[in-house]
Amino acid sequence: MLDGPKKYQTRVEFALDYITQEIAQGNLKAGDKLPNEKDLAEQLGISRTPIREAMKTLAVAGLIDIRHGHGSYVRGEQGAPALPLNLFQLYLQDSTPEMLMELRDIFDRNCTELAAQRRTDADLAKMRECIDRLRALTEQPNASLDDMLKADLDFHRAIYEATGNKLITTVAEFVLNMVAPWVKKSLDVSGRIRAVDLHEQMYASILNQEVGVPSRMSVEANMKHFKQSLDQE
Repeated sequence: MLDGPKKYQTRVEFALDYITQEIAQGNLKAGDKLPNEKDLAEQLGISRTPIREAMKTLAVAGLIDIRHGHGSYVRGEQGAPALPLNLFQLYLQDSTPEMLMELRDIFDRNCTELAAQRRTDADLAKMRECIDRLRALTEQPNASLDDMLKADLDFHRAIYEATGNKLITTVAEFVLNMVAPWVKKSLDVSGRIRAVDLHEQMYASILNQEVGVPSRMSVEANMKHFKQSLDQE
């Protein structure tokens, strides 16, 4: 969907990718000791400094325990069930706006269709309230941008909830929280009324229980608007 250049990967990101992949693939399991900084640096062909920074990031993310004088360990068995979620959260924090946009696009395309098939009157009422709230705010010259952002994100939350899938709503909340600053920028620089109109398109698609091309067209219009906002200085 995006045709821009890929983000240049720093040495710290390179080290992070290697270690997290080793954990995600099970090559390093809960309780395992990681190779020391010197060995990892030689193995990856980089200095020890980015290895050290990567270790600090992984410790903050809750993926490893750094035991001074003893080395670094993948979090013990009690933390093992949370490892995939911690990995996901770590990747989200290190994502570019474009990466987040692609992830959000996948969510919105599929969730809009599921919502169209499963929505209840209560779901539709929630979506309608969010759009009306956003519209009212856009008509106020001094309206808070944070209030508009909340109305915008609440609309998307209502769509995710309408899928009736708790897994979707839980993961989607992570995505929304990370993409929120860029949605705020979109509202600020690209015309607030346009945002309302695009939400109306998605709402109409769900209301009319459209699936396939008609449903995806409404999402694509939203994503195109979002991308244009990111491209503006």
